[in-house]
Amino acid sequence: MITVQRNPQPEAIPQSARHVLFVEGKDENALDPVILSELLPDPVEVKPLGPSYHISAAAEALHKHHPDYYFLVDRDHYDDAFVEKCWKEFPDPDTNNLLVWRRRELENYFLIPEYAGKSQFLNVTEQELRKTILDCCSRRLFLDAANQVIVAIREEQKMKWVELFTKANEFPTRKAALEKLLQVKEFAERKKAVSEQMTKKALSKRFETILNGLAGGKTALEFGCGRWLELLKGKEVLPTVVQKCFTVRDANDRALQGRDKVNEVAKDLVRKPLAEQPDDFQRLHQLIADRVKS
Repeated sequence: MITVQRNPQPEAIPQSARHVLFVEGKDENALDPVILSELLPDPVEVKPLGPSYHISAAAEALHKHHPDYYFLVDRDHYDDAFVEKCWKEFPDPDTNNLLVWRRRELENYFLIPEYAGKSQFLNVTEQELRKTILDCCSRRLFLDAANQVIVAIREEQKMKWVELFTKANEFPTRKAALEKLLQVKEFAERKKAVSEQMTKKALSKRFETILNGLAGGKTALEFGCGRWLELLKGKEVLPTVVQKCFTVRDANDRALQGRDKVNEVAKDLVRKPLAEQPDDFQRLHQLIADRVKS
């Protein structure tokens, strides 16, 4: 039986579990643990571990000691090369057991019209479903493009761009230490690089590059053009699509709303045969199943 533990802290991770997948989420009712508990084979445990940076830190710290702990996060700021490396090399004993969704967030997979249209809870035509997805994503296009510029610059600012001093004999006095510090050429280089990043021309170029990538060079979103369906913020789009296009009732014939409704629609889809799941779902299932068998 797959179980979900309520919001463990990294230091409280149990030491006795065998195959455990740690995912994003505040509690066991978050979408990631709910869906992946349905998808993955026994005896894998799926546990929410908070935001992605908690999971990435845990992956770095634990992979050497717990080779059967796995970690899965949203794509967020990661580029294609990093994402593909994760999937190609998983599990990698020399780095970590971290996987990153190829799409922006788990929710993006449930925005694939051909997949979402298989739900028993769908109450509109496939054409209406596609239009709703397109309209909801179109309303976020420019907001997300601008935010992706900010995220890219913010991540670049975190990069290690200057090294620490290591030789104590080069710092015999206060004056010598200050002179060495003031001579570090990276400070001037960094100042110049950051200044260039923040010019209107540079920001505009980044924005247009991201926008073109999302929309495929089109002036309006179209299915099959660009990567908008993969890379727009699915967490913000999926609840609206579910609200407008699906009807879910509980055992007392009361209509579900909000997160409960989204979870039920997603669970219904992920319970379909494995061959009908998105490619990444199938690949994740296979990777973890192979680890369990081994």
